[in-house]
Amino acid sequence: HDQTETHRLSSDSHVNGGVLILHQIHEGKHQYEVEKVVKSTKENRSKMFARRGDKLLQINGIDLQDLTPEELAQLLAEGNPMLTVHKAGRIKEQTEQPPPDEDTLHPVSKESTMLNFHWEMRKEEELENEDVSQTQNEEDEEEEERDLLIVTMTKTSISVVRGRGCDSGGPCQGCGRMGCTLNDVVVVSETSTVTLVPRGSGSFRQEKMSNVLIEHVDSHRYLRGQCAQRSLYVSPNPEKITIYYYKSNVMERSFRGVPVVLNLTSSDCFLSCCKDGDRVFLQVEVRCEQQRLKQISKSDVSALSFVFYMKSNKTKQRKFESVLHPGWFIHIVTETECVEMATLDGRVEDHSFLFVIQK
Repeated sequence: HDQTETHRLSSDSHVNGGVLILHQIHEGKHQYEVEKVVKSTKENRSKMFARRGDKLLQINGIDLQDLTPEELAQLLAEGNPMLTVHKAGRIKEQTEQPPPDEDTLHPVSKESTMLNFHWEMRKEEELENEDVSQTQNEEDEEEEERDLLIVTMTKTSISVVRGRGCDSGGPCQGCGRMGCTLNDVVVVSETSTVTLVPRGSGSFRQEKMSNVLIEHVDSHRYLRGQCAQRSLYVSPNPEKITIYYYKSNVMERSFRGVPVVLNLTSSDCFLSCCKDGDRVFLQVEVRCEQQRLKQISKSDVSALSFVFYMKSNKTKQRKFESVLHPGWFIHIVTETECVEMATLDGRVEDHSFLFVIQK
């Protein structure tokens, strides 16, 4: 009944893709279930360590029922975490089947949930314009309120170090099925970052702001701008940049960063990425209608030029990628101290593996 095995899911290359994990609280305990698996599109893509419906039980020997999504995300990003994954087996066959011609009812499945209802019985027509619409609105609001915790890993390899049968001997105590297994999975990555992505109802909706100094790592000079000349440059004298953070309910297939808008603090000047022919360039624009930046539609090209995807690593170094022109990043030319947009010069970024926890 018990078995032990050790194998690497990807022997020749690192794994790509991601896993969407749904978080719920049941009877005061945290539960984590695999909602969706995104596999690499490569021809030699490896078999994933989890599938839809699998449950995450432990990380590094700690029961996940006692961990919040934030604590789970942090542990995933530290060291080489080991996950214990419950893989559900086949549904238990019924020992006694009712005769096919007998008019009886028999159970076929079960679930645990929480119901809210009134003691008073009501007619169907009374519910159509009240309870049904109210329930739908509550479900929509609940979906909008769900934030995402994204653990981005680079150069990731995943190994199943042990697979064993469910310890109960009979039907699994967790799901009532037969043939369930528990896999201990070790995740090894070169770098890991944790990002909170709030969910919103529009494409990009302004959420918060912070005033920072943007310093170039190599030259130790600061990003500055001039509204009159609509230009950007670097200087030894710091200048505050206001970062407006946005939230979105649209998830990219691969995580590109947190959407932000960059403003020269205490001014109406904003950084904008524009295109002229084959040239993509960065400039400063005076945005008189700041109200239009409160909520930005992905179809509004003029407003979308102000939005950048900001991504940082463990050392807090940040990269800014144009939302409107993917693959183009804010770049400082050290020799001229000019600020412009540039691609990665043919270099391909490390493929990432994502753990997305839906709170």
